[in-house]
Amino acid sequence: MRETSLVEINLAAVSHNLRLLKRIVGDSCRLCPIVKADAYGLGAPRIARTLIGAGADMLAVYDPAEATELLKRAITAPILVLMPVREIDRLDEIYRALICRRLHLTVHDDAHLNDLITVAERFGAAIPVHLEIDTGMSRGGCDADDALALIERISRHPRLQLAGLYTHFAHAEADLDFTDRQFTQFNEIIDHAGDFIPEDCLIHCASTFATLRAQRYHRSMIRIGLAWAGYGLEMIEGGEIIIEGEKLQPAVVWKSHLVQVRSVPKGRTIGYSATWTAPRDAVIGVVPVGYADGYPMNLGASDAKLANDTPGGMVRLRIDANGRTESCDVPVVGAVNMDQITIDLTDAVARFGRAAIDVGMTVELVSDDRAASNHLPALAESGGTFAHEMLCRLNPRLKREYVLREPVHVEVDVAEKVVAAG
Repeated sequence: MRETSLVEINLAAVSHNLRLLKRIVGDSCRLCPIVKADAYGLGAPRIARTLIGAGADMLAVYDPAEATELLKRAITAPILVLMPVREIDRLDEIYRALICRRLHLTVHDDAHLNDLITVAERFGAAIPVHLEIDTGMSRGGCDADDALALIERISRHPRLQLAGLYTHFAHAEADLDFTDRQFTQFNEIIDHAGDFIPEDCLIHCASTFATLRAQRYHRSMIRIGLAWAGYGLEMIEGGEIIIEGEKLQPAVVWKSHLVQVRSVPKGRTIGYSATWTAPRDAVIGVVPVGYADGYPMNLGASDAKLANDTPGGMVRLRIDANGRTESCDVPVVGAVNMDQITIDLTDAVARFGRAAIDVGMTVELVSDDRAASNHLPALAESGGTFAHEMLCRLNPRLKREYVLREPVHVEVDVAEKVVAAG
């Protein structure tokens, strides 16, 4: 039985992206891909193996359950757990990895540090920890005023290894002034800590956006999520960028197919609440994907949106014409349903002929063409969401298929690697 839709994940693109990031940051900087939330819904074990094969030095997850899943799949790279872990049992899957220093834990505040000291002393083993310092995210981590005392406590304790110090930028994609204030505060703390920081302690603050901004943010390790999947630079607003990030290759294609094609007369309304009215005699296609699959509800074009020059989402048809496959972008019209969308095929029929547009033809919901209107970040923006969320919301029931398709070579012809972006 044919799947209603398929998420295609190009592991060759993932490998390409990590190697590109390594070239951007240089040999002295380590790579820590973020693979939390099942690698943004793309399958953490398979993605993790690909990332390690391409040169990842460490992986980051959110909680112990995610770390356990990787350990069960024989992932051997060190794993950093980001959430506050307050207790561990010897029967836990992560116990052996922790005492073998393959599992790193994050310290968030003084009380949390006390909990981890209890764990380390109970096990009689030195455990590696990273201290998160809050410089403006105001989420996890310790207050900046408490950081020096915590660094000293960790460094002096015989059962703890200060393996890392990090902060998290709150708005690196759009606010460089705020980012630089965070960066300055972080650096001042590190400078004041002096000899309490071991030489092999990893200093990290750059996520995807900061990594693609400027070399100064890279320090001794970067933590990247969207970048390994091929996204990031197109979401940065103004300021300096590292133009080499243009060579990142999108790794995800979400495709489905037409299950019905029908003609409707001018003036006919489409879908729930009759939000879209055919402005002419139209050809409408039905695609078996909807919001239950993770397709954003507000991507359907409506009369009200079009009156305000606000288009809905687009999908891409793959059409066999004149002995070759051509692409054609068409709009999603009417309300997005739980398990289906309607698309306006009228222009495609006018261009290619009615015989070329038929049940069974491929419809790309998300394209790996960065110039396409259904490129993931562009589609997410049209849907009022973000690329991260859209990936994570892809329903687990959707089949994932891993492919090895060589990425398209992208020429970046600039005199300098770091340029101003307006």
